[in-house]
Amino acid sequence: MSDLKEYNLRGIEEWREYDFAGRVYRITNPQKVMFRPGGTTHRVIDVEGIAHCVPAPGEQGCVLRWKGEVIA
Repeated sequence: MSDLKEYNLRGIEEWREYDFAGRVYRITNPQKVMFRPGGTTHRVIDVEGIAHCVPAPGEQGCVLRWKGEVIA
């Protein structure tokens, strides 16, 4: 059993961006985000089923932005 937390983003976020000191990586139509609490990466699955592995916010200076609701 995995200790990854998983959140369904379908219909919630239009996009999410990971910004590394001005280098921006945008994921359009994210469908799912998975992360391990205290971990250093996020795994984001987009609408095409592509998995993106990016540093978690705060890691390597990463800032997270998104357009959509705040999920808890």
